[in-house]
Amino acid sequence: MLILIATLAVPAVLVPMLMVLGKRHPSIAAGATVASLVVALYELPFLFWNAPTGLWYYPQGLLSFDGVSFIFSATILIVSLMVTVSSYGMMKENANSPIYYSLILFTTLGMVLVSSSSDLLMLLVSWELMTVPSFVLVAFRRKDTKSSEAAMKYFLAAALSAALILFGISIAYGLAGSTSFQAVAHAFAVAGPAEFPVVLLASALLASGFAVKMAIAPFHFWLPDALEGSYPQIAALLGAGSKKAGFAAALRIFVVLLLIAKFSTAALNWQIALAVVSAVTITWGNVAALTQKSMSRMLAYSSIAQAGYMMIGLAVQGTAGAAFGLIGLLLHVLFHGVMKGSAFISTANTGDSVEGLAGLYRRAPATALGLTISLFALAGLPPLNGFWSKLYLFIAAVQASMPWLAAVALANSALALGYYSYLVKKMYFDEPTQERRPERPEVLAVLLFSSVFIVATGLYPTPIINTIVSVLSHF
Repeated sequence: MLILIATLAVPAVLVPMLMVLGKRHPSIAAGATVASLVVALYELPFLFWNAPTGLWYYPQGLLSFDGVSFIFSATILIVSLMVTVSSYGMMKENANSPIYYSLILFTTLGMVLVSSSSDLLMLLVSWELMTVPSFVLVAFRRKDTKSSEAAMKYFLAAALSAALILFGISIAYGLAGSTSFQAVAHAFAVAGPAEFPVVLLASALLASGFAVKMAIAPFHFWLPDALEGSYPQIAALLGAGSKKAGFAAALRIFVVLLLIAKFSTAALNWQIALAVVSAVTITWGNVAALTQKSMSRMLAYSSIAQAGYMMIGLAVQGTAGAAFGLIGLLLHVLFHGVMKGSAFISTANTGDSVEGLAGLYRRAPATALGLTISLFALAGLPPLNGFWSKLYLFIAAVQASMPWLAAVALANSALALGYYSYLVKKMYFDEPTQERRPERPEVLAVLLFSSVFIVATGLYPTPIINTIVSVLSHF
């Protein structure tokens, strides 16, 4: 784990020094960032299969690199690599490009640490390492008032999230005398009737704090504004990357803390509550996306709906659908990271206006094809990979005796297909309203990778599914 941390942290510290040395050529900073992310991605399987199992990191109990960490870290690194590669042309003339790439590395490191944290305080520190650099990335267009407004709204939401989590940690520490996940879980399990309301309060505060970062309704208010005011690449990093870290943290909290034996009498209430939140989030996101005229806002609300689908994997824990739910959640985390990142990044070639998509196929055929594949994957159409992750989640809901949740999710998939199809119709059947402009090659490279990944894992998902089943034995 230390090698992985150093692989990301050392370049993140050294890259900004290019400005001090007077060497601001963007290819050096971009190349170092890409190399760091590729090496980190290459290290993951060796770290997972060869590292000692359990809580091994010194000081003991802070970090644990298990199966969940492996899947989330791989997703985060892939999304960050897509963001970095697609940013090259945009940052080529920007004198602050070394800082930009350094912030991406710091944010990525924070996300990886969040997914591996086994201590509540370590989780909070990693959370802030992930969040603080992203404030600056959202506000990187300093002369754009919309960017500054987005960064401020994002800052306020992140402050709310951190406050809720810290309050929950303080209560848990008061009850357990420790911030270790295992110690807190034990304290919750042996709590008497008089302490049970305190246990519920701490759990609710932690859940609410994570819900803000995951953009779960009704804590989703910050996401559309933050993504609309950002560069398309940073919108991809937030919408497809940082939200996954929030789910990694939530998965550990819900599985380790909430669904322990002490909650046996209240477990059904927790599961129903999570299922209702999931259904509301899916519906709210899709309905709101229908009326958007901005691509970034439409994709942001779509991302909120996708978070609702992932919530199904949490809602079914502790039921007969737990295994399918966990596999479906991790599948959707990986698949959604690539297809949502691809959709956001494609707007660097298309512009942010939905009306501007008219006739895109004639002006930018490669971009139109890549965006179409991403949108249909988000809708869950076979033979694209989004179909398989949603199928596992729907089966999990049925196995958990929640067929109504599967029905709501399925109906919303049809609703989402409506506005995704509207975008495709504008690209392929409407007359162009804008002049042809060159397609950025670095964006096309990312779209090519994502399209191949989406189609290949859709046609043959077995290796990915088998890998997830295998690594889950280490969770």
